[in-house]
Amino acid sequence: MLDPEAIGRVSDRLIPEAFYISAHKDIYQAVQRLHCSGKPTDLLTVTAWLTDHEMLIRIGGRNKLATLVDRTVSAVNIDALAELVMDKFARRQLIKAGNEIVHLGYETETELPQILDQSEHKIFQLSNQTLSSDTEHNSTINVAAYEDLNSGNPIYPTGLHELDNLMVGFESGTLTIVAGRPSMGKCCHFNTEIVLRDGSRCTIQELVQRKQGEVITLGDDWKVHFCTPSDFINSGIKPVFRVTTRLGRFVETTISHPYLTINGWKPLANLKCGDKIAVPRQLDIFGEETLRACEVKLLGYLIGDGCLSATNIVQFANNNLAIGTDFVEAVLGFSPSLKVQMDSLEKRAIRYCVSRDLEFTTAQRKIFAECLASFMKSSANTTWTQKELAKAINVTPALVSQWVQGNCVPNQTTFVKLCQALVVEPEEIAPYGILAITKNAKNLLSLWLQELGLNGKTSHSKVVPSIVFQLKREQVALFLNRLFATDGWATVLKSGQSQLGYATVNEKLARQVQHLLLRFGIIAALKKRYVKYKDHRRIAWQLDITDAKSLKIFIDEIGIFGKEKALSSVKEALALKKYKTNRDLIPVDIWKQIAAAKENESWAVLARRAGIKGSSNMHIGKRAPTRERLLQIATALDNLQLQQIATSDVYWDEIVSIEPIGNHQVYDLTIPETHNFIANDICVHNSQIALFLAFQMILLHNLPVVIFSLEMTKKQLEYRLWSLISITNAYKHLELTPLKSDRIRRHRSGNKPLADWEFTSIAKIVGVASELPLYMNDSRGITVTKCELRQHHRSYTLHNIVPIQLWLLISKPYAGLNKTLQKAG
Repeated sequence: MLDPEAIGRVSDRLIPEAFYISAHKDIYQAVQRLHCSGKPTDLLTVTAWLTDHEMLIRIGGRNKLATLVDRTVSAVNIDALAELVMDKFARRQLIKAGNEIVHLGYETETELPQILDQSEHKIFQLSNQTLSSDTEHNSTINVAAYEDLNSGNPIYPTGLHELDNLMVGFESGTLTIVAGRPSMGKCCHFNTEIVLRDGSRCTIQELVQRKQGEVITLGDDWKVHFCTPSDFINSGIKPVFRVTTRLGRFVETTISHPYLTINGWKPLANLKCGDKIAVPRQLDIFGEETLRACEVKLLGYLIGDGCLSATNIVQFANNNLAIGTDFVEAVLGFSPSLKVQMDSLEKRAIRYCVSRDLEFTTAQRKIFAECLASFMKSSANTTWTQKELAKAINVTPALVSQWVQGNCVPNQTTFVKLCQALVVEPEEIAPYGILAITKNAKNLLSLWLQELGLNGKTSHSKVVPSIVFQLKREQVALFLNRLFATDGWATVLKSGQSQLGYATVNEKLARQVQHLLLRFGIIAALKKRYVKYKDHRRIAWQLDITDAKSLKIFIDEIGIFGKEKALSSVKEALALKKYKTNRDLIPVDIWKQIAAAKENESWAVLARRAGIKGSSNMHIGKRAPTRERLLQIATALDNLQLQQIATSDVYWDEIVSIEPIGNHQVYDLTIPETHNFIANDICVHNSQIALFLAFQMILLHNLPVVIFSLEMTKKQLEYRLWSLISITNAYKHLELTPLKSDRIRRHRSGNKPLADWEFTSIAKIVGVASELPLYMNDSRGITVTKCELRQHHRSYTLHNIVPIQLWLLISKPYAGLNKTLQKAG
């Protein structure tokens, strides 16, 4: 009341409830209301407000107000006095909470965990009670927000468009809490496919729902391994982007999702078309399931050239007589109850129609009738009359009589009861099954295809059944052999280049075949084509295999039935040419790592030691080296990391497009240790979102940042920061060697000590990190965050000159703080 401006200095932290005397509380509340309304807070105005609200007498009248004013010399120390009042209030509340906790301790009928939980809640209520003083009516906030439009206070974007669209950016002095489980941020589209240990594939949505399964990860040795996720997370609906590579592979993730480059993991926001990312070059994963050879062949043939759109008719069309003969043999091997009728269509392929063999059905019915009559006479030392058997299985005697005469047969349910009554195995009375002799039933091949989800499918909807992905290696090879026999080819182009290929109008089928080839280590590129069909053009999907090593694997392990001559020509052409590749290369940035590893050795000396004729042939820093060339150099340097990259399970695939596809349901997996997994045959990783955002604030705006971590220690954060610095374009001129944070762990555990050249690069990184305006606090007891923020304002003399951003990294449940966050919404 002495200084109208004083209330503005304390209103954000001094609350009415802090006053011990109720009259003082009412007076302060009146001053607050006047201040929020933009009115003066002098003695006369406060007196008038209290009178209007019938509170003047309650606080002791005008004399009380006059006495308070007379006893106060000046408002200059109001900040210290406000702190004193709040201090005394906090102590009173602490005493109260302590007494309540003592009382809880005597409640022996209550479970101890519940008591501890209630006690902790009371303490955390104390630490956050000052938040209520910041509650304002929207009218006040509205005016302040409008005035702030022209205040000149800057907004700092994060560089992540998705985040900036949500919160505009960060303001000076704001508190930002980044809360989440460890390794969160790996958000993938719900339909992203994951390969499991048994060879089966499922979507990430299915995996999260079942919450179990071993997935593929890329290890520190650059080889793929299996690992068990420690958590399966529903991440809600988020903006998703589709990343497509030169090989035609794609994956759909959020913009902050990191991908592996030769310079380390980088979020999608920092990648562009032309960048190379890691994808597996081989997934040596096969199951233990088996099918009969005839069944595997039929799947390959019918998925390729089969007509399955009719529910009870199976057709196959192909003009190669050897393939046709093999198909017929497979059908008859599947079941003798089937027959194949061949039709030669004018100017078209030969058509093979599979149907029931009625003569076989009639003959088998006679066998059934004879067997039934025989077992009725001597079944487990019991003789059955037709009437007795009919009563036992709840049918009429007349029906049993028809069975014995071979005029009809029981349905599936009744047949089971019949076998149980006669105490016989089903195959003893019906060797090929009851359906094989049921005239009105579908043929057995149609029924089998129906079980696999193929019956009734067109060429646009046929896909590889799930069982195929779980077959043994040799059976997957047999399936691909017969599939390529339909719509595959082998040729030597006029240019002399050898090529294997497969084409289909079904995109999903093409991607499934591409994946199955990958299991053998065969790199196939998927391309979208437009082909002429009747009087128009339609989309087709073509797989091309041109890499010599992949061609040799295909010829040796898979082959193409009926096209052996063409395949032999490809094999001969390969034998005449020296292996060269312009695709399976290590990204050109690997030369920086080589330069760091060789230290002061000249390129010419290194080339001689590596067995390379002349250093000019290495095209240092200009051309991407082959895996073989890198292995030569790495061996000469005796550098394990470079050797592992040269012999890795990674193919460096080029990004050809990054497209937004809208908002979609996404899911996460938490992967311990390696923090990555294979999704849609692409290596994906968890994001270090909190540290990344802090680093962005420094790089983009040169702002000091304070990191409060409840997950990792300051040293662990520092190692991650070093890794981030090593792959940041802003420090490209320092020629830093990409550094994984787990590399430090391996050094400190004694598994793989850092080399001198790595220490040289780390020394540069440390120099950069030392100059960053970054502060860290890993105290586990951080609760009163606003007080901590003020403390750091004073400690680092930042005040209002340079803003601070505060980050809380929250991992496993931290009971008290989690409750506080939940209460805050």
